[in-house]
Amino acid sequence: MPVKQQLLILGTLAVIGLEGAYILDQALSPAEAGVEVRQAPAQRPAVFGNFLNSDSASRPVSERRFAQGEAAPAAPAPAPAATPAPAAAAPAPPVGPVVDETALRYFARQGDDRRLQAEIARLRALYPDWNPPDDFSAPAPIADAALDQMWKLYGDGQYAAVRAAIAARLAREPQWQAPPDLLARLEIGEQRERLVNASNAQQWNTVVSIAAATPTLLTCADVDVLWRVAEAFGKSSRTGRARDVGTYILTNCQDPKERLATIQKAMGYLDDSELADLLKLERIGADGQGEFAPVKNDLARRRVAAGAKDPSLAVAPEDIALVERLVREGTGPDDAVLLGSYWFQHNDPTRAAQWFELAKGRADNAEIARGYAYVLNALKRPAEAEEAAYKWRDASKENTDAYLVVATAMLAVDPPVKMDREVLTRTAKAISDAKYAPGAQEFGWYAYKIGQTAIAARWFETALSLMPEDEPSAYGLALSNQKLKDKAGFDKVVREWSARSPRIAALADPKARRNLVPAAESLPGPDGETVAPAPRAARVEAADDEELEPEPVARPVRRQAAPRAAEPSVARAPQRSAARGGGRSCTGAARPALLSAMSALTRGWCLMELNRPIEAADAFDVALRTSYGQVAQDAAYGKTLAYLRAGLTDQAAASAAQTSQAVPRAIELKTEILTQRAIGSYNDGRYVETLLMLDERSRIAPEQNDLMMMRGWSYFHLRRWNDAKTIFVAVAGTGSREAQRALATLAQEMKPK
Repeated sequence: MPVKQQLLILGTLAVIGLEGAYILDQALSPAEAGVEVRQAPAQRPAVFGNFLNSDSASRPVSERRFAQGEAAPAAPAPAPAATPAPAAAAPAPPVGPVVDETALRYFARQGDDRRLQAEIARLRALYPDWNPPDDFSAPAPIADAALDQMWKLYGDGQYAAVRAAIAARLAREPQWQAPPDLLARLEIGEQRERLVNASNAQQWNTVVSIAAATPTLLTCADVDVLWRVAEAFGKSSRTGRARDVGTYILTNCQDPKERLATIQKAMGYLDDSELADLLKLERIGADGQGEFAPVKNDLARRRVAAGAKDPSLAVAPEDIALVERLVREGTGPDDAVLLGSYWFQHNDPTRAAQWFELAKGRADNAEIARGYAYVLNALKRPAEAEEAAYKWRDASKENTDAYLVVATAMLAVDPPVKMDREVLTRTAKAISDAKYAPGAQEFGWYAYKIGQTAIAARWFETALSLMPEDEPSAYGLALSNQKLKDKAGFDKVVREWSARSPRIAALADPKARRNLVPAAESLPGPDGETVAPAPRAARVEAADDEELEPEPVARPVRRQAAPRAAEPSVARAPQRSAARGGGRSCTGAARPALLSAMSALTRGWCLMELNRPIEAADAFDVALRTSYGQVAQDAAYGKTLAYLRAGLTDQAAASAAQTSQAVPRAIELKTEILTQRAIGSYNDGRYVETLLMLDERSRIAPEQNDLMMMRGWSYFHLRRWNDAKTIFVAVAGTGSREAQRALATLAQEMKPK
């Protein structure tokens, strides 16, 4: 298209203001740009853009336009992609006016074609009879060299230097007047500079004030200013106005990259519903693809990431499916990690493991290792979790914490598992170096359960030095000192803790005895040294008569003694006759070690009838060690029940693993062990562990109302309101008044604050 014809077409696109017109922001024909061309009313008052007014939200988009202020030229943008189209206002020209072409020729010399075309359109709007020069490359006489230098300074963005040059010339030539066009451009340029500085300094109200005072800045020619104004609204809790700015850009501006960037920037300050309003303005290309497809991918990722942080936030299946598709189509690990984190937070570690394993196959980094370790730990694979976390344990504090958590969980496995010496040593070193009290306590219990009593005592001492008020560590130290016959150490713990811990006070009773789990190889202590394993027949005094206070309303579960299970027929007759006073009584003093296997077994059931589980455990242990076959099975069964009744869940689990049992007995014992562990976790405030225990238990036994209430309250404490409500409603349907009160408490908690 010839230059002159193109200029004529551009001239028809000028928008005329009160005394002038805005300049088009793009040098395109109406057909190419798809822009509506309108002639402004001749006498329309100058006001700021409607999206800054308080009633903008109630107006249709077609009315939310930038109303023309006093016709002034737009300032140049520093970035080439956002160069504003200059505009200027001038008084109604006299007959045969002299057109100031200084700026026009300056832009031509600079090779700035966009601003050149905008200046041509501006001059044609102001001077309809004016025609641009045919050849801008032809040298034009410079009538005023000083003025030309001012234009050069302006073009370089040196506004202060332009002001200084104007002031100096006025001092030399008082009659000289600076061109209004230059002054108008200079004012707009300075205002733009102030707006950008305020935006960079996050002075949002200042940004809005400058924009309101200089509406000629707000054009598609300088979309960066529009983005900054939208951000100022969004970051100052006026997201409705920020959405209106985005609507203006997407309705009027044509550059595809700027339109996509508008949505991407809006994601930083608009919520999903407000973004949905902008996404409705998407244009579909000839290939059938929407221009905002990349943003929709990012939005799906954002929603999944939010769900990965908040377990109460369920992400729509279509968003999950979109991110899964991105994983399949891509080669990076990030989207797979996102999905793994989401499913882990939503209590589906099996799915989470699949995504973390995929991510691990694509990359090996600290974030993947940390997430994968947590998932393996949730799947009850602590040894694998420890191995996964070990390599990256020093990468960050989060990774160190992850390693300590999974290593501690590995030590807490019941019954204790045999571990390689290398694993035990590095675990001991990590726990000691980090001064991680829960790990020190769990190492103490691990050592205690496999017969490393001296090492156990040292670990319990370490745990107490880190957590002086930790009762389980004090209890473990008391048991260890008692077993080691360290009377001074034992008495010291009892003196300090007997008033606060009934079960520690009960250890002073010489009748409270039980055997230790058979010993294994020597273990590392907190200082790295080892101690030879204790003899198999070593004994330790213990009792657990702890009485727990009733739970508050929000934690209604309390630890209870294990219910009496069906006892083997071989022991029932002696047990019942002893309890009724017939046959041999078990109320007198006796040394179980001197009894035969059958006599020890009979005495054990007799003591269970008298609710003396610790003494019963001693008797059962003698029968277990001196017999085989059915008697040994019955003794292991009775010993496990005794520990359960005493509340010693860990010891009960170890006892249950000593011999194989018939399937009904094995299920019965496992059910009760999981029940007590769930109650213990709940009472300790470990609600995620409580749910894991209840989930495992539900696979082998139905869940009664009391355990369902425990599950509901666990959801409550984890702020999973909908899950809690489902459980409470189900229990309330059975007529439970406790569940009805729980629903009332939940409703109160869910009220907006």
